[in-house]
Amino acid sequence: MRDIPPPRATRDYLPEEATARRQVLNRFTQTAESYGFQPVETPAYERVELFLARSGSEIKSSLLTFHCDHEEFALRPELTAPVCRLLAAGQLDDLPKPYKLYYTGSCFRYVRPGSGRLREFTQAGLELLGEAGAHADAEIIAAASRFLRSAGLADASLKIGSVGIFRALLSGKLDSEDQATVVGHLDLLAGIRERCAQLKIDGDNRLEFDELRIDRKQLAELQERTGYEGEYSIAEHADVDAAELAQRLPLEAEATLRNVWVVEDMVPEARADTLIKISRLRGTLEDVLDQAKDALAGTPATEALENLAEVCRLVKLYGIERYEIVMGIARGLTFYTGVVFEFTANGHAYGGGGRYDGLAEIFGAEPTPSVGCAFRFDSLLEALHGTPAPAAYELYLVADADSLPAAITLAEGLRDHNMRVGVGTSPPASALVEATAQVSKDGVRIGNFQVPANADAVLAELRK
Repeated sequence: MRDIPPPRATRDYLPEEATARRQVLNRFTQTAESYGFQPVETPAYERVELFLARSGSEIKSSLLTFHCDHEEFALRPELTAPVCRLLAAGQLDDLPKPYKLYYTGSCFRYVRPGSGRLREFTQAGLELLGEAGAHADAEIIAAASRFLRSAGLADASLKIGSVGIFRALLSGKLDSEDQATVVGHLDLLAGIRERCAQLKIDGDNRLEFDELRIDRKQLAELQERTGYEGEYSIAEHADVDAAELAQRLPLEAEATLRNVWVVEDMVPEARADTLIKISRLRGTLEDVLDQAKDALAGTPATEALENLAEVCRLVKLYGIERYEIVMGIARGLTFYTGVVFEFTANGHAYGGGGRYDGLAEIFGAEPTPSVGCAFRFDSLLEALHGTPAPAAYELYLVADADSLPAAITLAEGLRDHNMRVGVGTSPPASALVEATAQVSKDGVRIGNFQVPANADAVLAELRK
């Protein structure tokens, strides 16, 4: 048969990698259930309109779709929308509130060939639906942190921010769509700052440099569209090296986005300055609170700031002492409404989430305060460098033709004790087996022990 490769931007997982994946997924399940979360499973594909309802028509280009029975379906790109569908359909009504759900499963998105990303990836997440208090946010953060520690990513950095502060500053001035635009701009700005800081460290990282140049080109187009002519004109400083780019780009982005908000009548100048000032803040909770209180005095955002502080206080009760407040992050998703958080290591994000009150109503559900988080396992496992696969057999029974029936009977008995057992006329490769035993009519020889050919006796000897 001719070689038929897997579809583009997908991959196979052989035993060692597949074992590592299963181990990490099992740790996620154990962690979720230790906090009282219960599993849900949803179809691998849904009606296209389910995902358009949450993300709008712009997501259509990243969906993998197909037609069947005169309907259009999409392979799921994420799992929060299907959970909201369950809520809106009343399928969770018999469960106790708040609803605490977890899931794992394959998700699918179209990505550009050569981008290095996969079109099929594994996502795992927690959703806590129906609880509005700061404790729900803190519990999700604590569960996520515990999972990463159990998986082996103990050095991950936790960053906490608040989209709620920005939404409060924009309330009454913008409709939800324009709010989402400004929040998206702030998230872009936060990402540019992070990557420029990393470029200053890495210096010669060509991939980072090229990605930031793409961001800069988009900012240049915004400057041209809005007629920007200030100090941070990109057209007047078109050719910059990596060091200059890392230094200039955050300031160019601030100037560009502020100009867009003002020129396009989204945000008044004074409020735009406040948004930029708050988005720069990062550090300890105490330092950020001191600076933010002054900047937000007299604005509607003071309540959201106090909520952020309360979530952080509760997070400490869960034993999490190491975290950084990073204002401006929205994790690329504009439906967040309150506290958001992200776990990173070596410049890469491996998971995170936040509060998204209002999302359930988009799908037709009653107003339901909600908070959740998700992990992308493929990236996480790369950071963990995998776990060696165990041998295929804990014990391999070697028998001749006369003793083969006894060996098969013994193997079945050992499997009843959850042992990995093989049977054959010759031992397999040493990499596949932890121990071998010779089976004869008289019994089983394991090392220096000669024991009767029954499962309980052999198991007792193995446990010595």
